[in-house]
Amino acid sequence: MSPRKYTRPLVAAVGAATAAGLVATGLLLGSGGAGAVPVSLTLNYDCPFPLIGNQQIKAVISTDLPTSVAVGEQTGAIVVKAVTTVPETATQGLVLVGAKTVEGTAQAAARVEASGITLPVDVPITVPKTNVPASGAFDVTAEGSAPSMVFATPGSAKISVGDLKLTLTPKTADGAETGLGTFDSACKLVAGQNAVLHTFTVTSGGDGTTTMPPVSTTPPVTTPPVTSTPPVTTTTTAPTNPPGGPLKFALTGSTTLKRLSGTVQLSGSVDGTLAGDKFTGKLALNKTKGDFKIAGALPVAADIDFETTSDISGTLSGGSATFTQSLYIKLTTVSVFGLPIYSGDTCKTQKPADIKLTGTGFSASGGKLTSVYNLTRADGCGPLNDFIGPFVFSQYNNLDITLAKG
Repeated sequence: MSPRKYTRPLVAAVGAATAAGLVATGLLLGSGGAGAVPVSLTLNYDCPFPLIGNQQIKAVISTDLPTSVAVGEQTGAIVVKAVTTVPETATQGLVLVGAKTVEGTAQAAARVEASGITLPVDVPITVPKTNVPASGAFDVTAEGSAPSMVFATPGSAKISVGDLKLTLTPKTADGAETGLGTFDSACKLVAGQNAVLHTFTVTSGGDGTTTMPPVSTTPPVTTPPVTSTPPVTTTTTAPTNPPGGPLKFALTGSTTLKRLSGTVQLSGSVDGTLAGDKFTGKLALNKTKGDFKIAGALPVAADIDFETTSDISGTLSGGSATFTQSLYIKLTTVSVFGLPIYSGDTCKTQKPADIKLTGTGFSASGGKLTSVYNLTRADGCGPLNDFIGPFVFSQYNNLDITLAKG
């Protein structure tokens, strides 16, 4: 297999990721209304994508916003329209995985600050189905809206743009998903930018006496009537904690990497000490193997090792257990179609995975624990690092383990 063939799935993922990021430019806050003026803001985002890891995406937000709003006056619906050009290289990547359209949903975060109030605004948006041409660049248009607002106090106000959460799906001509499936991307605003979209003035109401609270989309809470019937008291016996002192558990379980369509079997041990309800100790995971698929098709096999960055720690209280552990995932060998493309001990995730394990019904004999965690891409993976590193990236992975007293 030639190096060119190795990079095809990566190119496809780059195309899908770039299209996803460019669609995201239409997902930010804007407002229209009488006396509005046009405003525009260009921002950069850091977005994680399947296979290729974090990429910077430029967003250009344009809309109309009022220069002033009176106390008690509705601002009108908050709306935005953005048109973004997807570059030809992204089109090539989408075509390689058979994508004919891109669509999805998003949630855009913003913040409105005025005298005496800071109001977070989350705007749910549907990204409309957009056709992907056979070649060349193409435009993506997205629109969204948020509820009208009312201000209670005169003064200055501003609207700032925040982070983006994207859920996007490239699809084939018959409407089926491509090998990339549906993926999430939690985009973070790159630090050091001016994220203020607009500043305006809240003026006094017409008669100077109107004071209205900000509009809330939360329904009022109804308080039930008080009854004279005394509550029934139920006495339960909480599970007892394991006795203090040394504790050693054998570990078995598995983790499923959703993006890579693979499950890895786990084994090892936890050896530590319980003092009161506080536990500290050492987690030792044995080397293991995994079989995965990149872009839903390309078979990859890997030998996997683990590198902890600290002791495992947590609490055991009333039968509930919580443990935290930070560790790197290492690939010691990687094969594609059975052909080895890497062997060594330097290929590991860019950042350690922060894992929080929780469970109930835990006792001196052990119990079951679960977690959901994310993996960054890997680095240090030899000449084909740009292929191997990105495929490690995987979000919302499930971890299920059982600890049994050793």
